[in-house]
Amino acid sequence: MKVLFLINNGFGIGGTITTTFNLGGALAERGHQVEVLSTMRWHDVPQLPLHPDVRLMALVEARKGHPDYLKDDPQRGLPPNVYPKADYRSSDYDLMVEERYERYLKGSDADVVIATRAGLIAYVARFAPARMIRIGQEHLTRLHQRKAMRAELPLHLRKLDAFVTNTARDAEDYRAHVKLTNTELTSIPNSVPAPAVPRSHGRDKIVVAAGRLVGTKRYDLLIRAFAAVAAERPDWQLRIYGQGQEAGDLRALVAELGLHDNVLMMGPYTPIETEWAKGAIAAVTSDRESFGMTLVEAMRAGVPVVSTAAPHGPAEILQDGVDGLLTPVGDEAAMAAALLRLINDDAEREAMADAALKNSERYDPALIAERYEQLFERLAARKARWRWWHRLQPRPAPQPALGPALTSAVPTVDAQVTADGELVLAGGAGLVWCRGEDKVPVGGDLTEGNWRLRTQDGAAVRAGRLDTRALIAGTATRVELPHRLNDGCLGLRVWDRPAYAEIAAVRIDGDGLRIEGRLVGAEPAGPVLELRGDTDRELPASVTDSGFAVRIGALPAGTWQLWLRPAPGLPALRLGRILDDVIRKDHAYVLPPIVTGGVTMQPLYDTNNQFSIRVTG
Repeated sequence: MKVLFLINNGFGIGGTITTTFNLGGALAERGHQVEVLSTMRWHDVPQLPLHPDVRLMALVEARKGHPDYLKDDPQRGLPPNVYPKADYRSSDYDLMVEERYERYLKGSDADVVIATRAGLIAYVARFAPARMIRIGQEHLTRLHQRKAMRAELPLHLRKLDAFVTNTARDAEDYRAHVKLTNTELTSIPNSVPAPAVPRSHGRDKIVVAAGRLVGTKRYDLLIRAFAAVAAERPDWQLRIYGQGQEAGDLRALVAELGLHDNVLMMGPYTPIETEWAKGAIAAVTSDRESFGMTLVEAMRAGVPVVSTAAPHGPAEILQDGVDGLLTPVGDEAAMAAALLRLINDDAEREAMADAALKNSERYDPALIAERYEQLFERLAARKARWRWWHRLQPRPAPQPALGPALTSAVPTVDAQVTADGELVLAGGAGLVWCRGEDKVPVGGDLTEGNWRLRTQDGAAVRAGRLDTRALIAGTATRVELPHRLNDGCLGLRVWDRPAYAEIAAVRIDGDGLRIEGRLVGAEPAGPVLELRGDTDRELPASVTDSGFAVRIGALPAGTWQLWLRPAPGLPALRLGRILDDVIRKDHAYVLPPIVTGGVTMQPLYDTNNQFSIRVTG
């Protein structure tokens, strides 16, 4: 069969895009012809991995400076007639888009069309020919929809052959509130493939959370809960991946609670599976979840999940006490207690990790695709006596689409750092590392600095899966850290020094700060801290069981670099956080200012992960 998916934006990063690509790829693997039609085109290539046999098309170019942008179309900006105003993405749809959808659907030769949001369901109901198997998916729950959308949606659903929810509970909710006589209502969960990297070993003391930084995800609750965790187990770390409108408030909360050494704001990351595999526990604190992709992604990496029992997905995904723990929605204390329960019980955590890995296999894309195939067959049998007649009807010329998007025009390379620190590139043969005019073939000796992977003729190379968990411990004096550059290409940061002064904690109080750290490649013997600015200063440092510590009070205005001389006669070492897997400490660590002695001291990491203090006032 030819299967056509309709999606608002196939070029971004999000749960609907991920699950559409997963299902489309699985159907293509099973011999179906699959096309994904994105309303908008925001990039030349998709930001998420897409099976090479799936064609990604687009109706409208969204970039105003692009040659395909139709700024002079007389229908641009006019209100659509069909697209529901109550849909959350209604601002993306005007009469120009609507008429293009109508022509595209009426002229398409697809056997099956699947709309992935409420507004696109309206288009399928109105414009898709009866010869097609017409299916609506909803990646929000019924109650997540606006009230006006809940009132309008049934009018469109009744014209479909089937309506699919992500959870059984949401299907029950629709059955209780919507009468669908001729439309099959069923639930099929989203699919998540097995990671292409080894499962988590669970030994790194990291809790991982990922998703959009928006209010319903309640990362504020997670951060407050982790304050209680850090008070009891300061050796553990919380990493939050994602971007969104709450980012600034969440960073401020980390600073306010003094969690700058324990909570890292990691920003967006794709593909995320390598980061799940770094975790020993995953955390989800949402007020509501239409499904819960992040739960399944973590479980597929062998990570147990502590989640709120948010409607509707988590309780259907997790078996409380078996492969994770469920806590009441909005209960900060319960979340903290559940995290500490697994943190403090290695045996239970390991047992739940094994169960999570096994139980999550039921979400494999091949199994989910098979359920969709069964749905297609049931619907095709129901329409069989009419489809021959509909196929005889003339089919208009289809609306031309933009694409297909190139998904393999730029080579993609996966990278792994092995346990002995070796960098291994999958598909790196014949490529070169470049820095300015310098070019070094992959496998050659690289000096310290920033490198970028390119083909022999200078073309860019995209970053694939980057498995850097071996660097978390941070013990080697030579580090090769692969990372994704802002343009999505593969970069490499090399550090190669005989010794390092690594910051482990920055303790802040009203009188200044205390820096605690460790030395790698050197031993402390009468260490001295050098403060280098407009004038230089020295402070004595103390030797601790783990390395060194130094107390810093109010400083004169200016920017001060911090250097540690481990012992008399040895060269000074620039303080920083270098020897681990986090490429940009200036983004990840939220260091609060200190007001003392009439000045404001702002500790910070620079782009090279070196530590400074900026003093004003």
